Amino acid sequence: MDFTNKYTNSHEEKILLRKTDDLIRRSEKTYSVLYSHFLTPAQQTLLARVEEFYGVITFDGGYPDAERRLCRVQTEEYAADEGAPYILYSLTATAPDADISHRDVLGSLMGLGIKREMIGDIMAGGRTAQFFCHRSVADYIETSLTKIARYHVELKRAALTEIPEPKTKSITINISSLRLDCICAECFGLSRTKAAEQIRKGLVSVNWLVCDNTSKELSGGEKISMRGKGKVKFVGVTGQSKKGRLFAEILKYN
Repeated sequence: MDFTNKYTNSHEEKILLRKTDDLIRRSEKTYSVLYSHFLTPAQQTLLARVEEFYGVITFDGGYPDAERRLCRVQTEEYAADEGAPYILYSLTATAPDADISHRDVLGSLMGLGIKREMIGDIMAGGRTAQFFCHRSVADYIETSLTKIARYHVELKRAALTEIPEPKTKSITINISSLRLDCICAECFGLSRTKAAEQIRKGLVSVNWLVCDNTSKELSGGEKISMRGKGKVKFVGVTGQSKKGRLFAEILKYN
């Protein structure tokens, strides 16, 4: 019986589950650590709730705040690991007035014929940008990527220690409860009804995994992102008003 039927009716998602299952079987046979391509938060959420994969898979995107991550398969504690299959690149535009966007970087990479699943997170702004790619396409990118949008760029491999700390702004919000829909409404400037709608559509991630449960209660420390609205960290409750409403701190990512 096909175990994928327990978790999804989607043909594409079933293919992902079968590919992951195949990675696990190959890891068992070769006593080695294996990796998938880069996965979206929704794909990671699907794999994370598959009982057959418990204790065998983890996710790695190169740095703690990564959203697009690879699935890492290790079936034995002593399995050999040849190292992460991703490369971090830094690029700098030669034009002093350049303003490189995430879309510019992604468009240029896909213009080279590289599939989206081979590219991890992209961090861009001003004259510089950083991005992760799968090791298998690294050499091709090094020899082919010379322009981003209309700007000529210089490309180099970078160390993971060169990823800058994200810029955040501390904000105090006033909420009626710790429910996800309530917190999202305040964090992203929406009505509670609209926030709940976004959550049910699968557009909200908590700690990089999609969450469609509007009533999920947060405890503090969670990172929340809403597609098209940005990302925040819910630090936690800092006080309570006389009317019983909660004051909470969030860190908003710039």
